Order: sequence, then structure tokens, then C-alpha cells
Amino acid sequence: MISLATSVLFLSLSLTAAGDQDRDFVAGPLIQLNDNGAWSWFMDERAIIDRGKLIVGSVRAVGTFQSGKDDPRWGNVEVSVLDLASGGVKSVVLHAHFEQDDHDGPALFVRPDGRYLAVYSKHAVERKFHARVSEPGDPLTWGPASEFLSPGGQRGYGGDNVTYSNLFPLKTGQLFNFYRGPGHEPNYATSDDWGKTWTYGGHLLKGKGGYSPYLKYAFDGRDTLHFVATEDHPRNYDNSIYHGFISNDFIHLSDGTPKVPLSKSIEPSLPAWDLTKVFAGDPDNVGWVIDLELDKEKRPYLGFSVQKDGRGLPRGKGGMDHRFFQGRWDGASWRVHEVAFAGTRLYPGEDDYTGLLALDPNSPDIVYISTDAEPKTGVPLISKADGKRHRELFRGTTADAGRSWTWEAITANSTMDNLRPLVPRWEDPRTALVWMRGDYKNNHGEWTTAVVATILDPRSGR
Repeated sequence: MISLATSVLFLSLSLTAAGDQDRDFVAGPLIQLNDNGAWSWFMDERAIIDRGKLIVGSVRAVGTFQSGKDDPRWGNVEVSVLDLASGGVKSVVLHAHFEQDDHDGPALFVRPDGRYLAVYSKHAVERKFHARVSEPGDPLTWGPASEFLSPGGQRGYGGDNVTYSNLFPLKTGQLFNFYRGPGHEPNYATSDDWGKTWTYGGHLLKGKGGYSPYLKYAFDGRDTLHFVATEDHPRNYDNSIYHGFISNDFIHLSDGTPKVPLSKSIEPSLPAWDLTKVFAGDPDNVGWVIDLELDKEKRPYLGFSVQKDGRGLPRGKGGMDHRFFQGRWDGASWRVHEVAFAGTRLYPGEDDYTGLLALDPNSPDIVYISTDAEPKTGVPLISKADGKRHRELFRGTTADAGRSWTWEAITANSTMDNLRPLVPRWEDPRTALVWMRGDYKNNHGEWTTAVVATILDPRSGR
């Protein structure tokens, strides 16, 4: 374990080694938080920093989805904690032997009383989500799990499909959980006791009917929740991307025009495509949302992927050319620019899965990407360590509002993949970058990925 107290020296050595093309280069101190864990990207917050601790949720894999079921560690939902002062790391099992699926990763929230809330669910196999509350200031000690039973079975809205929790204090004294539920679409529940008990709220958006709109959310810290959405899963539909926001129980368009009241029933408020269009999809440009943040003026900026090579191809035959894009709302319109080559699909059959990106929550001019292609050219990234193609992490910066980007390696010449980066909010000159590092085969329990982090410090050259 590398103490953060030695990070400046380690960082200096690493920067020198990068020029020599070191094997498994990392730009900062590599800190292992968990030896095995994964997450999907449609629940938030997956990683938080509070009281000098980096807290990250993940799901453990043992063998395949079927072969590992007899192991008591199979499908454990876990929380890992890094003490940012000492560098010490500890982990705890939040829910043992739950389900081996990366959709089960917990959403984390810091309650006003200093306790932590974790909300999580299985992947569309039951009607409920689970919640646990920690001891004050202690993310390693948790109280018993409670359950919320989502409605279902009414007017064709099946209920055994709960997954993806997203926690926001949208009203004074009231916490919202936006989750996938009835209709296999985004719904919400509310809690008046900060996550101990829940009440069903309503059905947020309607999709095309093949699967679900996919949403990312960003909260302004007061009373407004921005979100971006697709029409459906990109394997089923050539998605465009749309934006709206919730304020005063109304859904608004990007320019502030009130559209419809927020649904208070199992019926959805409106179709996703009635919101403000950010990106127009077609068979050669299939969009999928990845990350959403708000700038200092509380205007949204978005990171998303686009599959470019799937026209007319059956599932499993496309996905060899993805691009990362960024969109920014300038107060009057959306400005959208291609950011980088995102490389190839993560695995066959899910042709739209990429290594993903993470927006810097403190600046729209910084982005972190995972790709197996050179960001500017698309040339395959072949590691000099083992001669194989791997996903590496890069940090991109722009000085012209996203029209052009400069790239620097965070990892290089790896012997494994680096994917699904996260950048938690942190009021500090440093940046905490968290990611999965290893071999990821699919979301249903076949991964051997360590949960790792590095602390990038601009005062030390990074």
C-alpha cells in the first residue's frame, strides 16, 4: 500500500517513467480499494468524498454468474473506504451474497445527520430496492437493511424490474430516489426520514417501449434536478439524446419553458423525445448518455458516446467504432462537439458498451476517458508491455469550449484494461480518480477487476 504522504515522490518518479514507456504506468499513486469489484454507470453517487474519506461502492464477482453461486462471496455488495490523510484502506460487505451483477452497485448519499445512506437493488428480477444507514460519520458500520416495494402489475406496468438508484434532496427535508421500475422506465420514490422509509412518487418518463429510456442526473444543490435521456437502449433503437430539468414539481425544457407537471402516479409525465433535443441520432450515430454535471453558473454539460458503425448489422456485429462527445448548454442552445475516439465495444452482444468517460465536476474543460484507441486518431492502442490492445485512461483538456482537446496519459502500456472512471466531487486542488482495472467480460458477473484510485495533484505536475 502506498501512503498518500509519499504521493509527491511517487508521482515524480512515475512521470519520469512515463517517458520511458514503463509497463503498467499510472500517472499518480495507484491505490487498490478492493481486489474485485464493478459497477454500472446509471446509479449515483457511486463514489463520494466526505470528512477526509473516499467512499466507493461496488459488487464482487466470483467465477461466472452460475459457477460462483456456492461461494459466500458471490455477488457481495461492498463499500471500500480510503483515508485520504493516511492512505489506509478498509472494506465492508454491505449485503452478502446478493446478486452477481454490476447493476447492483449502491448509490451513496451523505445525510444531514452525518450518517451515510446506501440504496441498491437487484437487476430487474424483483420489485424492490434496499436501503441501509451507517453509524454517524462511519461508512464501515451499517444498520439493518430496509426494503421498499415498488408498485407494479397495473395497466401493463410490470414491477419486477427495479434497478439503478439515484439519490437527490430535491425538496427541503425530502429525499428522492430516481430508479428504474414500473414500465421498465424511470420512476421515483420519496423519503421524509432520509432513507429509512419510502413512498412511491410517480413515473418520470416514457420510452419507445422496447426497453427503457436511459438517464443521467445532476442536482444544483438547491431545488433543481437536470437530467438527460435517450429514447431506449441503443441495441434496440438509434437513440438521440434529450435534456430537461425538474423544478417546483414541473418538468422544463432546457430554456426554462415549463412542459408538464411531474407525474404523481404510475402514468409517465411525457415521452423522452418531447424534451429539448441535444443530439440527433440515426443509424450511423447512435447515442448513449454517460455523465452529466453542472458548471459554476448551474448550466448542464454532458458526456456521451456514439456508435458509428452499426447500420444494418445484427447484434454482435457492430460496435468497432465509437466516439466520445461533449454537449454544453450556453444559456440559449446546446453546443455539441466530438471529443475523442472511444475505440471498440467492451464485449460482443453489447455493441454500445465502451470504457466510458468521467466529466470533471469542477470544470467542463476537463474530461477523463477510457479508450483502446488513440484519442485523436483512432489508431489502436497496443501495449508495449504485452503486445495486446488494452483500454487506457487519458485526461483531456480544452481551451476553446470543447472544439479541440489536448490529451495526456493517466495509464499507459498496461497489461490489463482500465475502464469506467469516476471523479467524485471534492473541494480540493487535487482530483480523485477512481476506476476498474482488470478483465471485464460482461455485466452479469464475469469480471476480475480491482477497484483502484489515484490522487492527481496539480501542484506536483499532475
